[in-house]
Amino acid sequence: MSNHVNATYRPYETDPLPPPRTVTEPTQHDAETYAKALQTHEGQAWTKEETLRQAIREHSIFSWNDDAKENFIMIERGEGVYFWDHAGKRYMDFNSGAMCVHFGYSNPAINEAIIEQLNKIQYTYGKCNATPTKAKLCDLLARICPGDISHFYFPTGGSDSNETALRMARAYTGRSKVVSRYRSYHGAGVGTLALTGDSRRWHGESLAMGGVVHVVDPFPYTFRWGETDAEITAQNLAYIREVIEYEGPNNIAAIFVEPITGTNGVLKPPVGYLEGIRALCDEIGALMICDEVMSGFGRTGKLFGFMHSSPCVIPDIVTMAKGINGASVPLGCVAMRTPVAEFFRTHALGVGQTYNAHPLGIASAYGAVQYLIRDDLVGRAARLGEIMKRRMEALASRHACILQARCLGLFGIIDLQNPQRPGFPLAGKALNAPMHPAMKRLKEHCLTEGLWSLFRWNQVYCNPPLVVTEEQLEWAFDVLDRGLALVDEFAA
Repeated sequence: MSNHVNATYRPYETDPLPPPRTVTEPTQHDAETYAKALQTHEGQAWTKEETLRQAIREHSIFSWNDDAKENFIMIERGEGVYFWDHAGKRYMDFNSGAMCVHFGYSNPAINEAIIEQLNKIQYTYGKCNATPTKAKLCDLLARICPGDISHFYFPTGGSDSNETALRMARAYTGRSKVVSRYRSYHGAGVGTLALTGDSRRWHGESLAMGGVVHVVDPFPYTFRWGETDAEITAQNLAYIREVIEYEGPNNIAAIFVEPITGTNGVLKPPVGYLEGIRALCDEIGALMICDEVMSGFGRTGKLFGFMHSSPCVIPDIVTMAKGINGASVPLGCVAMRTPVAEFFRTHALGVGQTYNAHPLGIASAYGAVQYLIRDDLVGRAARLGEIMKRRMEALASRHACILQARCLGLFGIIDLQNPQRPGFPLAGKALNAPMHPAMKRLKEHCLTEGLWSLFRWNQVYCNPPLVVTEEQLEWAFDVLDRGLALVDEFAA
């Protein structure tokens, strides 16, 4: 009888794995080896900037542009609106880092709150434990947030907060699709990068999550929905409503918006827009999610950007980070209305994070929010925003290279144009363009004079810490004024 027909299945023979291609000579990994490594490390000339820069060049990567390996500033310390490089040169920070250092550098109120917590206990597992400071922070946030936004979850940053909100919306509604806008950035995760509409999404699109429907904003780059706020709002909302009909209203879990568009232009929505988004969400049973990571905690002259709507809309979920603690340590927050919170009391949120509600982050936020209230930084941003507006108007009247400028509170931006082709962006196009030589000249001028900010495409960002004084703000615009004159000359 044959041993090859209907016999017990016999697996195929396979060749053994080839030897690994990445190998090293055998090394003794023991306490003596590590002690020698530490001794060699400590013997380096760490007081010399070139030693520091070499270590960065050889062993570190930057997130967007490898040119930063040569052009980064080696920052030694900071205080208030200033930071100092390793050589001792002082810079005024005109962008609050990544629009996050609301309370200035080395703020004593926040530092002391962190140190006090650190001396008690540095970590608790947020899955099943809490600290007294977390209880106090939640209570304070619930008292100042509008409506019934009174329940909070604390991830480790803005991207994590938006990822969590995305997961919550899908779980709460049982639906899969989310509407987001093209002029947006929501984070670096698989979900948040999919939500993102601008060109940063391209870097991870092959890995991005599905189910995101992008729509055009009220203010596109190259055309208009109308001439007045009423026309723009009506036309854009009608368009979004039609897109939702194509996608299926019962498939939409949420509409995800930055109430004040951030790095894509610092754009306040037209009158009635946020109210219309709220009404549309109510109509189809979707959640309204507001990404306040950049615009929250006083940046715009109100506690949150969505509070510029009238009457004030109440989103179902609000995501926060950056200004919640001035970026003193990594922290984010997902705030939600009562119905959403009640759902997750009986349904697992299912987010496993070691650093959820980290005690040091919670302590920093509690100290920061108290400072925000006691020093009325929200009102301060609104008042100084009028000075920023006045200075921007003066610059626009003097410099042919300015296409337009916008600010809301201390949230500002200047768009540059080619004076030889009015209306056309200085960079040649509005999106994903290399930096124009004239923009490089402006950036170099500002750094030489001790003013640091973000210069991207054809835009100059104007977002100082909320503790900036009137005199410091005026000085920064004086520096820009001289630099923009160079752009006018260069472009001419």
